[in-house]
Amino acid sequence: MWAYNGTKPLVLQCAVRLGLAVAALPVALAVTLMLYPVWSWVERTTGIESVGHSGPASWCYLAVWVPMVTALLLPPMWRLAKSLLRKPHGHADT
Repeated sequence: MWAYNGTKPLVLQCAVRLGLAVAALPVALAVTLMLYPVWSWVERTTGIESVGHSGPASWCYLAVWVPMVTALLLPPMWRLAKSLLRKPHGHADT
């Protein structure tokens, strides 16, 4: 079923990492709220709307969550791409 050796474990690892990315949502929420002083400083120094009466702006949550997800998903996706681009052993070049 799997064309290349090692692809199945990588796909499984990607699925696990995707689950971790979803589980990282509450962690990113907490980190974003803890960074409230930073967001206030960003707004004061740059004028970019960062905090409001209901907390940090939406982009602040994304600014925390996206790097977390990237750190979780990039390594297995890189390995998957490398394994798919690698030539299978035992086949002659034609």
